[in-house]
Amino acid sequence: RASASVWRSRPARMPERGRPRVCRAMATPSRVSRLLWLSAQVACLAALVPFAGAAASSATMHPEAAALNPSWTMDEPGLGTWETCDTCDQCVLDAVPGGVPPPKPPPGADGKVHCTKCLGCSVILRRLKSSTPMLGKDVKVFTGASGAAVMKGVTADKGEVFVKTWCGLKGGYRQTPRNHPIPETCDKDGAHLPEGERLSCGERGGVFGWSECNFKFLNALDAMALDANLSLATPRSWTEEIRAFLPVGGYGDGPDAGEPDPSAGAKIENVKAQFYEPAPGVAVEAFFSEGASTRVLDLAKRIRHEDIVRCAVFDLLFSEQDRHGQNVFVSEEGRVVVLDNEGSFGPINSMLLPGGQKFEVYRIGYNAVCCGNLPGGKAKNCPGTPSETSAPEVWVDYRCHAPGRFVGTGLPPGVEPFLRRVAAMEDKEVFEHYGMAHRKHASVLKQRVDDLLDGGFERALLLAYSRQRRGNGEDYGNDFYYGVAPPCCATEEGACKIRGAEGRESHGEVWAGNGAGAEALALWKEGEVKMPKNAEEENVKNAGGENG
Repeated sequence: RASASVWRSRPARMPERGRPRVCRAMATPSRVSRLLWLSAQVACLAALVPFAGAAASSATMHPEAAALNPSWTMDEPGLGTWETCDTCDQCVLDAVPGGVPPPKPPPGADGKVHCTKCLGCSVILRRLKSSTPMLGKDVKVFTGASGAAVMKGVTADKGEVFVKTWCGLKGGYRQTPRNHPIPETCDKDGAHLPEGERLSCGERGGVFGWSECNFKFLNALDAMALDANLSLATPRSWTEEIRAFLPVGGYGDGPDAGEPDPSAGAKIENVKAQFYEPAPGVAVEAFFSEGASTRVLDLAKRIRHEDIVRCAVFDLLFSEQDRHGQNVFVSEEGRVVVLDNEGSFGPINSMLLPGGQKFEVYRIGYNAVCCGNLPGGKAKNCPGTPSETSAPEVWVDYRCHAPGRFVGTGLPPGVEPFLRRVAAMEDKEVFEHYGMAHRKHASVLKQRVDDLLDGGFERALLLAYSRQRRGNGEDYGNDFYYGVAPPCCATEEGACKIRGAEGRESHGEVWAGNGAGAEALALWKEGEVKMPKNAEEENVKNAGGENG
């Protein structure tokens, strides 16, 4: 019965005319005929292998990778592989199909193999664009000031990613023509060096010319953020070795597009890089640059308040010292994340946390905060004059997004259990458990954990500031404290007015109706600037009292 069922399910035989030609078995009356028949079948299957391999490989890719992965055929001129090519114009994520010899174009006049497409890449890299559209605006893309190589990429399993490395790229790669070239070898702490020849890691992460120390720094921070349930505050990050070629096409589409790029198409081998999930949206500083326009205010009102609080807790807990508007991203939907967390485990200096230099620059202007850092120095520029208006970036002050403008002990879910786990560990245990790059990072984290458990968010913030230098309005630095001024959560509030809001009939609020609660009123008295005494002059246990 089973055989009959199978037989009945066969399709009706097609007429010979119009039927596709296929390799079919034929009668094999002799040994010679059998050999000819077998040869025909092998040839037929071999012809199909390249196309079947490509189709199968693409079918298992992440959709974003499948959309960006170039098409190819085994017989196209210029096709090679990551192994067989010295330079290449276009990476392909597909592997060479099994049973097929790796393609290799003939060498050029210089003796090197130049390919147009290369199979077997682990990531397709491309340079950052100079801008990106959002809400009807062409928004600037910042490339960072460190000079590190930062590129967009796509991998078969993750799809779109960002890729960052600080050394190991051949050909004189520069992020922009004004940056120094990336060192071709990681000769400070590279994995290829014997353990005894590697330099010890410093306190800062993301240092130009370094590799393994940067990876340890960032991977430890990623693991801690995950354990503290703060991974939504910042893109996940991990280290991978790259099999790829540097992008061709010059320096992108911006003002440097016409500059020659000697690194174009250079092979990347034996190089590790830090990979990141893409951050949604654009830099706050880039989008808010037009002032308090209707477009900017509307987006500020859409900001997810819990995102800002989560990011502020991230910056305080992990002691971020370089959080400015170029590494705080906001999306059309109001999602907010922070990125480039290489300033963690230092003093507190975040635009999300009032009182530090980054925040004060947006509140009263660069000239009033660090006039001595302007061209001409202190003699020409100091004392600086505070701006009459604040930049709309002050709207990401965490107080504008915390219910009642106060966090206290109401930390995001998952943070307090993390604090208690770390509090129960010794510094050495924390250092070893998370594979940190420097022992001081563990002690800084432990101090912040103790402060948060001792009296909540605001107390920990003021305790941190009490250990930092008082800003003098002249010098630039990450370890200054200027006092905490009242929040400015509308186009005009108290003595604060936002640039670009002049002439508005009504005052737009970031969070309508979210006034200061009893705790905030008691702590941030109207017009008062909280200025805790220096840690050497007081018992820091009293930092939550009358003097902050």
